Amino acid sequence: MFKSLIWSLVALLAGGALFWWNIMAEPEVKEVVPCPQLTGRVVAQGEEKYEQARLDSNYYTSKNKYPHAIVYVHSAQDIQNAILWARCNKIPLRIRSGGHNHEGYSTGDGVLVIDVSEMKEIKIDLATKIATIQPGINNSELYSELFKNGLTHVGGTCSSVGLSGLVSSGGMGPLIRKIGLTCDTLLEVEMVDAYGKIITATKDNEHKDLFWAICGGGGGNFGVISALKIKVYPAENVTWFNIGWNWGQPIKQIFAAWQDFFGKDDRAWFSHLDLWAKTFSAQEFKKEPIRIFGMYWGTPKQARELLAPILAIGAPSSVAIEAVDWKKAIELIEETTAVFITNKPEYKSTGAFAMEVLPPEGIDIIEKTLKASNSPLLNVLLFSLGGACAEIAPTASAYFYRDAKFFINYSSQWLQDNDDKKNIIELERLRENLLAYTKGDYIGNPDPELKNYLEDYFGGNVARLMCTKKKYDPNNMFRFEQSIPPATACDCCLGDD
Repeated sequence: MFKSLIWSLVALLAGGALFWWNIMAEPEVKEVVPCPQLTGRVVAQGEEKYEQARLDSNYYTSKNKYPHAIVYVHSAQDIQNAILWARCNKIPLRIRSGGHNHEGYSTGDGVLVIDVSEMKEIKIDLATKIATIQPGINNSELYSELFKNGLTHVGGTCSSVGLSGLVSSGGMGPLIRKIGLTCDTLLEVEMVDAYGKIITATKDNEHKDLFWAICGGGGGNFGVISALKIKVYPAENVTWFNIGWNWGQPIKQIFAAWQDFFGKDDRAWFSHLDLWAKTFSAQEFKKEPIRIFGMYWGTPKQARELLAPILAIGAPSSVAIEAVDWKKAIELIEETTAVFITNKPEYKSTGAFAMEVLPPEGIDIIEKTLKASNSPLLNVLLFSLGGACAEIAPTASAYFYRDAKFFINYSSQWLQDNDDKKNIIELERLRENLLAYTKGDYIGNPDPELKNYLEDYFGGNVARLMCTKKKYDPNNMFRFEQSIPPATACDCCLGDD
């Protein structure tokens, strides 16, 4: 009887305590935080500017994708609102800067596109040579602003590519041998994560794992970049060279000579080898189908003397070797590498890394394919790598292929709608035929045909990237066709040191 009384009293007190707890907690439990409004410049379906806003640089891969809306953000707060709005409304996200994802992964059906291209503030500290930039700055805009102060950045060759996407991809450009990748100049990154939280990451702070992943781990995987701090450099005068041949010349000898010369680790040189299909019209496109061009940090006289063995091959149709300032050099390399001939290009681009020089068998595959092709805009473009880029270990940043000698970019453009399939098949067959001599691909050059895209893009860094994804985006909010998935189980301390 006494025990029953005691237990009744305990139950009464517990019930009372629970009642008062519920009363006290009730406002918190029942309070519903409303979804934030989208802020910035919002373009929704049905609006006048929607058709233009929904398209990416590659018209072919974006023309049939219809986002729910595109929000042009102007601040970190706008980015936070967009992420939280998407979470609240269960709308998938895509992130877009320059809109140069070749496969249109920065857009999609029914998604909210967070477009940072209107965030364009630039601050330059001339004393420290550090630029603080917003993520919408593109190559051309940053080059132009820095040129005013006799400076430059380690950028790419396409003027409209956004810097945040370039950094996230690694960033290959004409200073790759002399200074390194674009991501090698990154000092600090501010990012809004999957929960709308602003994170600042450096290579030494508590978010060093995120900083490591951003340096070559691909755009759109971990959050939305809202600001970057990068090192900038004096803009030096250089010698520009551009040597062209037609298809009647000894192509194999030109190819082999280029590899031999630019395969050496000489940081005074940067070069491309540019090869077009035999059906390419030099007269129509105002450039030779076979070209060696690039930059030399020395005088034109020295360049001509050193390039003498290449100049002696066959009979070059055009030769330019001249001193230019860095501004002109950047303009020339963009003009020379330009491939698109329409405002709405339809094209396919893929690539692979050559860890060693291509043997005669590999050169033969390229020559035969270009000779036999009926696609005049089939192109093979080789980048000289090595130098400062190769000084950093493949696991020291997410960009893995630092030991490669060359990057090979395969591309094709077509002008008739019904030519897409045959051109894509031809391009993929060329890439596959060269896999005996190449490996992987550059994340800035995505290819949906890759059977194991994670390993192809990131090599031995895949596990660490997936662990970083698990830490910062465990529910995989930032996902797209070839995004990095969060690890299911792993040692997330892997590589932290």
